[in-house]
Amino acid sequence: MSSAEGNDKMIKAAEIAEAKITNTETPAFDPHKKADAENQGHLSGDQTTCKETPVAPVGATPDTAI
Repeated sequence: MSSAEGNDKMIKAAEIAEAKITNTETPAFDPHKKADAENQGHLSGDQTTCKETPVAPVGATPDTAI
């Protein structure tokens, strides 16, 4: 890594830290902000988690469904 890349990363980290300390919106390049945007809408509406997914007993057929 060149020193320019290191300085750029340090400047970005400082901008994110300053925004969090001052309780202002973090820059668009904040990794947490990107992850939150990607996860927006997951498990909404009729989606279910693994725990909520119904499981059929072993050997079940459509005829034996409840």
